[in-house]
Amino acid sequence: EFEFHSRRSAVYGINGACASSQPLASAAGLEILQKGGNAADAAVAMAACLNVTEPCSTGIGGDCFVLYFDAATGRVRTVLGNGASPSAFTLDLLREKGMDKSINPLHGLAVTCPGAAGAWADTVRVYGKLPLEQVLAPAIRLAEDGFAVAPIAARLWGKYADALSGPGREALLRADGRAPEAGDLMRNPDLAATLRALAQGGADAFYKGPIAQATVEAVEA
Repeated sequence: EFEFHSRRSAVYGINGACASSQPLASAAGLEILQKGGNAADAAVAMAACLNVTEPCSTGIGGDCFVLYFDAATGRVRTVLGNGASPSAFTLDLLREKGMDKSINPLHGLAVTCPGAAGAWADTVRVYGKLPLEQVLAPAIRLAEDGFAVAPIAARLWGKYADALSGPGREALLRADGRAPEAGDLMRNPDLAATLRALAQGGADAFYKGPIAQATVEAVEA
């Protein structure tokens, strides 16, 4: 007797597979594999694409944790992209802001130094086969050319749209100031420029210079 306990059939492949919460991100991972990349390259490509297509869930301004299985050695290695607390973050500062008991998750003080950009670059450099510029190309293309917002992403986007404030807010909303709805075409040229800077200049392009300064200004706003 045939038993089937899911709404989806199993997917089989002989050369590799990619899975994410967004079809466009999964397609990007597959594209990278077809161009000679490995699982590390594909994972970073998908993470970057999710930053574009599902910014309400993940992004370059957050953290990143990698478990990489090395088939040649049989070992699992890690990349920890958890950003440290800012250097000026002290208990005295929290007391001054009235947050010594709990921190408002939407306040700038709840933001750690972004670890994802460095982790993406390190993962590709240490474990990948392709250059970072090629790995991030699909995400840059989506951000520049635009993409149709998926239904679940649109729902989450709208749920947290009111939490957006400060510099860069407009880039994540429609021209009318509202969150995109399912099927809306969204572009994010500012994010494309940030990803391109990372692709061409490595982690230093993100953690030093204009991008780092803009990040500081946004958190302090």
